[in-house]
Amino acid sequence: MQAAHTEKHNRLGKDVFKAIFLILAWLIIFSLAKDVLHIEEGFGRVKETKIRLKQEEQSNVELTKKYETVRTEEYREKMIREQLNMQKEGEVIAVLPKKLGGSAVPEIKTKKEMENWRKWLELIL
Repeated sequence: MQAAHTEKHNRLGKDVFKAIFLILAWLIIFSLAKDVLHIEEGFGRVKETKIRLKQEEQSNVELTKKYETVRTEEYREKMIREQLNMQKEGEVIAVLPKKLGGSAVPEIKTKKEMENWRKWLELIL
């Protein structure tokens, strides 16, 4: 009787050990899968960062070119002339009106060039 009891006890102990082992195995597998996903996300962030780095490097090159242009004496002189309306000694500045529509000089139509309905309108009024 005791042999049957110890055999059941041993079998129960083995079943519990197997269950604990399976639970631990599943927890380790789940943890590893989660870590693999985090690593994949990290690689994605690295790719995004490399793309942003290339964009910033291009922007840096453009800004460097613009900075070199702004530092030139010709650019300074151009800005002084355009924005401050200053001039060199002996120069005369002619200020022209801004273009209204397509032409700076307004078109004047004579009575011969006017539309027929406008001629009649002027005649009546």
